[in-house]
Amino acid sequence: MANVTVNGKSYTVDPNSDASMMDQLKAQGVEIVAACNGAGICQTCAVKVNEGELTEKTETEEMMDLPDGQRLSCQCHPKSEEVDIELVY
Repeated sequence: MANVTVNGKSYTVDPNSDASMMDQLKAQGVEIVAACNGAGICQTCAVKVNEGELTEKTETEEMMDLPDGQRLSCQCHPKSEEVDIELVY
């Protein structure tokens, strides 16, 4: 399990789950906007990674023009035990 801090509040995410980090955080009450329902095309679930590592960018993310340090929470999982992120939207 990984400890993911979102805007200063801690949550637990299973890095081996089939559910994305976004889905796992939403299930714990984090209000993440996801206009495309996690398809990876709207960028509304983007997060800024302050600390820690996430899985490698997906092909979908590679096609996006995300600013440095941002990821789509619907497309990744934590790779390190501690991750600190901020919601962009």
